[in-house]
Amino acid sequence: MRSLSDMSGITVVIPTLERSECLRVCIEDLLAQNYAPIEILIVDQSAEPDEYMRGLARRSEAVSYHHVAFQSLPKARNYGWRHARYDAILYLDDDIRCQPGLIAGHARSLQGAGVGVVGGGVDELSGSYQSNPEHGGTGIFNRTTAFPQRSWTARGEFEVDHAAGGNFSVWRRVLEACGGIDESLGVGAALYEETDFCLRAKRLGYRVLYNGGARITHLAIPRGGCRVLSRATYVRGLAHNRAVLIGRHVERGRQFPALARLMMTGISFAVRDRDPFLVGACLRGVKQGLHDSRILPPAANAACLNAIEVRDR
Repeated sequence: MRSLSDMSGITVVIPTLERSECLRVCIEDLLAQNYAPIEILIVDQSAEPDEYMRGLARRSEAVSYHHVAFQSLPKARNYGWRHARYDAILYLDDDIRCQPGLIAGHARSLQGAGVGVVGGGVDELSGSYQSNPEHGGTGIFNRTTAFPQRSWTARGEFEVDHAAGGNFSVWRRVLEACGGIDESLGVGAALYEETDFCLRAKRLGYRVLYNGGARITHLAIPRGGCRVLSRATYVRGLAHNRAVLIGRHVERGRQFPALARLMMTGISFAVRDRDPFLVGACLRGVKQGLHDSRILPPAANAACLNAIEVRDR
């Protein structure tokens, strides 16, 4: 194994929630990487601590286990980089498999001139990501509709607007400059929080690079994680977070059509589910999202930093 000369190492941050079995498989793949040194920092938001992972952290210098008292993907991301051993941070989902070259691929791309964020490729077993092998659909943010295209099947390397939330790396200095991940985007299923972060990083002049060779297989485990069982909560969260994107990253003259399209999405959920209350959930989400779009995120919520219940290194 070898590390790149101007990089001291990489911390892999894995937020997890009630997914002990698939997390173990993910950790096994990461411990078999052909890059060193690494730290695998687990931010466990489950109701009870994972005794296996806590024991593994005691046995392995590469594993750091943190059981926290909150449940929020953006907070977990902020917690992770704040407690990371290294300045290069790689965010991964807990329900993934990866080949031994994943971390090395991110490390190489992060060292490109002006690169602040690197997004990796995703092989999505559930088909939830659009399947488009061409460059044209990968990582584009539509500034008219505020819709981020999420096709991560391309194999090339090129600049994009945003990255896949379950497989992206970033320098600590970029997180610091951006104020971290916006914790207001933890509403519902925490949709678009990585998109907003990447767009804010680009505003500061950092490049967001896609490396299709640094790829994962997303298993899409149907339990735990950020899944939201309440349809009203899901619709409100989607509307809120998309409204934040519209308020921050769409020109004022284009915001009304984007908001109208977003409301049509809420209406389509209501018609499909035969639940008119979903329109109200969408409207409430839009209203709060437009308000929150005007508030730049702080570095990380101080309460989050003090929320540790168990911390083993």
